[in-house]
This record gives sequence, C-alpha cells and structure tokens, in this order.
Amino acid sequence: MSFKRWTAARRSVQAAVILLLGSPLVGQSFFNGNLAAADLMGLPLVDPLAATQAVLASRIVVPAFLVSASAVALFYFLVGGRTFCAWICPVYLLTEAGDALRRRTGLAGRTAPLATKKWLLLIVLCVTVVTGLPLFEILSPIGMFARAVAYGGYLAISCLIGIVLVEVVLSRRIWCRSLCPLGGFYSLLGRYSPTRVWFTPSRCTACGACARICPVEEVLEPSLGRGELRVVSGDCTRCGACVDICPHRALTMKSFARH
Repeated sequence: MSFKRWTAARRSVQAAVILLLGSPLVGQSFFNGNLAAADLMGLPLVDPLAATQAVLASRIVVPAFLVSASAVALFYFLVGGRTFCAWICPVYLLTEAGDALRRRTGLAGRTAPLATKKWLLLIVLCVTVVTGLPLFEILSPIGMFARAVAYGGYLAISCLIGIVLVEVVLSRRIWCRSLCPLGGFYSLLGRYSPTRVWFTPSRCTACGACARICPVEEVLEPSLGRGELRVVSGDCTRCGACVDICPHRALTMKSFARH
C-alpha cells in the first residue's frame, strides 16, 4: 500500500489543532480562545463568519477585528476554502469516524442536498440581524467540541455523540456535507480558490476508487463523467483522499496551476 501523504499531513494538522484547544489544561498560555476567536502567540485569529455575525449583531465595526478575520478568510481562499473543514475543524474528524463506523454497519446510505448549508448560512445571518444574537456561535458543534476538550461537560459531549449517531443511523455525513453554515461560507470561497484537485483523463482507468473515498463524491462527477480537468465545486474539502488513493496518479492537488 502506498504512503498516503495528504492523509498523513491532514491527520497531523488535526491532531495539532486538538492539542492547541486543550493546551490551557496543561498550563500552556501560547494559545487562548477557540476556533471562532483566538490568540496564538500574540497573533489574533478571528473566524470570518464569527466576525460577520458579531458586526451584524452589534452594528459595531472594530477595524482590528475585521483585519484579522479578512486575513483568515484570505488564507482559506488561497488554500481551498473548505480546507478549514477537512484540515482544521475537529467536528469533521468526528464525522470521519462516524463515516467509518457507518461503512462497517452498512447503515445510513442516504445523503442530503449539498446546497442546504448555504441556505442555513443565510438563515443564520438573517436571524443574527433580527435578534442581535450570533446564532451559529451559540449553537455551533465546533464550539461545543472546543468546550468539551477544554472543560468537559455532559451537554457538549452528548451533542457531539448525537451528531455521530445521526450520521451513522440516518444520513451519511449530513452535518459536514449539508448542514454546517460555516462549511457553506467556506464553500463560497472554495468555488474561486486557486488550489484545486486536477484530473488527468489519460491516466484514469475508471476504477471508481476516488469517488468511493471522497466525502463529497458529487464534486468529482464532472471530471470522471466528462473529463473536466479540474474540480470546480466549492464543496470540495481538499482533503486529498482521492489523490492518495488513485493507483494511477490521475488526480493531483495544485495551486495556481495552468493547463
């Protein structure tokens, strides 16, 4: 079996994120906060959606706050948009575990429409404007995971377990694929990102391995079905699983590539 370099790199980053979230528990002070807003060795990091909700809720614009959020948004735009989901978000790691369990049990073959998360993003922003409450930050499983790591808590842990159970029993990867408003936000950036999965039709033997392992297999259909040279969908998470598993190297991950 060949070395899965993209998967290995992604697992390393996911582990590092969880260690960062839990670092205050062992007395470390180089990281403070969560994935919505944090300070990493003096560098302020603000999630763009959290910043947008804060502005809509308070009607107050803090320039330094928006500069940090814009820098984070630019970074994720350059590396692929939903790269945040596959590489950084700890809930994605949970849903991967749920997907592996689902495959073992043979349950939950159904999927929900990918566009649902964009409509939920719009609803979140509208509710934030009307109520003055940053709705997603209050209900976000991502925040729940951070609190569960840092402080424990039965409610947060129970909600996370509930997400995994729903995905195993009812619908495959429904949270990350179809419901997460933050995923909807990053999919808008990913649609125009310069970092993409590229396809070489002459190398493809139609074995289907890439589609079987892809968490959002719909994004590969234009390439596999019509020979499109790149994956254009913003829903691609740039997880690299398809690149790793292809036995003929028909798929590659590139930035600013030209064909």
